Amino acid sequence: MEIDRRVVESLCGRVIDTFDGRLLISDPKGRLRRGAEKNPEEGSGFLRARLKDGKLNIKLFLIFRFGSSVRELAQTFAQRLREETPRATGMEAGLIQMVFVGTLSERVSKRKIVFLDDGEAFREIEADGEDDARNA
Repeated sequence: MEIDRRVVESLCGRVIDTFDGRLLISDPKGRLRRGAEKNPEEGSGFLRARLKDGKLNIKLFLIFRFGSSVRELAQTFAQRLREETPRATGMEAGLIQMVFVGTLSERVSKRKIVFLDDGEAFREIEADGEDDARNA
């Protein structure tokens, strides 16, 4: 069974929209995206979706607004995505990997913070340790 990437992009976009601009779509290099690409043959760059053991694994590239708690955003996002995935796709969410590649205040400051949610445990696996926004 395959899952249409556009369905997953739409699902993730709807969940991201509930954060009122505190959570934004990015590509792996930290460039903001306004939404899914128009051409279905081109990847939007902000997510990867794979089926594994009957579950949908999702990896997203995101930017968070300065002043927001990245850990709280990641936990809430993963929980909402986990709740919405079965309704939108008919499948259970497996591993959700959120790669925060930047912080946005007046401009995007590069970051690398990675959170994993496998449905049983939520954990941070990497952090850059330096808040570039403080030095801007």
